[in-house]
Amino acid sequence: MVVKKTGKEKGFVPALIVLSLFFLFEALRLGVSSVLIDRGSERSLRLGFILNPFDAEAYLRLARTRYLFMTGSDEEVEGLFVKSLRLDPLFSYSWLGLSEVFSDKGEREKAIFSLRRAVELAPLYIANRWESALIALKVGDRQTAIESLRVVAKSHPQRRLSVFDLSWQVFGDPELILNGIVSDEALPSYLGYLIQKDRLKESLSAWERIGRSAIRVPDSLSLGYIDFLIRKERVSYAYSIWRERFGEESGSLIWNGGFEREPLGRGFDWRIGRVDGVRVDFDWAKRVEGRRSLRLGFDGEHNVDFYHIYQIVPVEPGAEYEFSSALSSEGITTRNGLGWEIVCYPRGGSLGVTEPLVGTSPWHRVWLSFKTPPECNSIMVRLRRKKSFKLDRFISGTLWVDDVRLKQVSYDNHKL
Repeated sequence: MVVKKTGKEKGFVPALIVLSLFFLFEALRLGVSSVLIDRGSERSLRLGFILNPFDAEAYLRLARTRYLFMTGSDEEVEGLFVKSLRLDPLFSYSWLGLSEVFSDKGEREKAIFSLRRAVELAPLYIANRWESALIALKVGDRQTAIESLRVVAKSHPQRRLSVFDLSWQVFGDPELILNGIVSDEALPSYLGYLIQKDRLKESLSAWERIGRSAIRVPDSLSLGYIDFLIRKERVSYAYSIWRERFGEESGSLIWNGGFEREPLGRGFDWRIGRVDGVRVDFDWAKRVEGRRSLRLGFDGEHNVDFYHIYQIVPVEPGAEYEFSSALSSEGITTRNGLGWEIVCYPRGGSLGVTEPLVGTSPWHRVWLSFKTPPECNSIMVRLRRKKSFKLDRFISGTLWVDDVRLKQVSYDNHKL
C-alpha cells in the first residue's frame, strides 16, 4: 500500500533542510568569529566584527589592543568600551577598561564609578581585583584599593608578596596593612614577609594577632620566627613562643639533652653543622640514659677547628648556673681534645670551658659552674676543639655525648 504525503508534509522537509542549513551557517559564523577574536590582532578583530557584530568581547579586545599599543585616541577607545557595555552591561572587564580611560583623561569621578561597577560585578575575580587595586591607587580611590588588595591577598597566595610590597610602598602604615589588607588566611604569609624584610616591630604585632586567632601556623614558620627573634636579641620572647609550641624539659634548661629526639637544628634545640673530617651520628648501643647517645667520629686527616654542635639557652643576667654532661672517648689523638665551652650569646665572651678530653675514657661526668654577667640574656653551649698548631695536629678517634644538663643554682638580686 502506498501512502500519499499531504501538502503540509511535502513542505516540511525543505523547511527542515533550510533551518538546518541556517543553524549550520550560524555555528560556522560564530565559530570563525570566535577564532578570529581569540587571535587578538586588530585585523582579525575587524574580520570578527563582520561575522559577528554583536560580540561584546570583540569590542573589549579591540579597545584593549588600541589602548595598550596606543593605536587609538582616548575617545576611540572609550567608544569601543561603551559599545561593549551596550551589548553586555554586566561585562566587568569593559567597566574596568573604561575606568582606565577616564583616569587617563583626568575624569576622576567617572573613573571611580566605572571602577566600582567593575568590582561590584566580579568581586572575587582575582585578576580583575588586582587590576582594580592598581587603578584605584592611580585615581586615589583608597577604599577600593584596600578592599581589592585584601581580596587578592586572601585568595591568591602567589600574589601575596606583590600585595605586601605594593602596600608598603604606597601606604607604609603598619596598622592599616595588618588590619585592613592582611586577612587571617594571609597572616602566616605576611609574618614570613616581615621576617624576610627584617621588620621586627611589625612582626611582633602580627604574631600577637596570630595568638588571638585560630590560625594554624606551620612549625617551619614558627621556628623561622623564633630564629629571627633570637637574631634580634629578643630571646625571652622567642623562648616563650618555643615553650608554647614545643614545651620545655623537666629539670634542665638544656633542650633534648639526651638526644632522644631528632635535633631540629633551629630555635632552642641542638644545631649540628657539617665539617670536613667529622662524622656525626647517634649510637644506639652505647649510652648513659635513654635510647641513644650522640657520637662524633674524627677521620685523622683534618686539623679540625670544631664548634659545630651547639645550643642557645635563655638565661638570667647575674645568675649562677651549673652545667654537666656525660662524655666517653676512644682513641682521641692530639693534645687538643674536645670539651664543652659556654659563651655569652650573641655578644661573645667565654664563661668557662671543661677540660679537653683526649685518649680513651669510659663514661664520666664533667661539670662547669659559671655566672652570667650583666646584660647577658642568653648563652651558647657548644662542643669545642681548637685547631692545633703542633706537628701532631690531625685528630682521630671517637667521642660520645649524653645527658647534657644545665640548671640555675642562684640569682644575684644586686646584679644591677
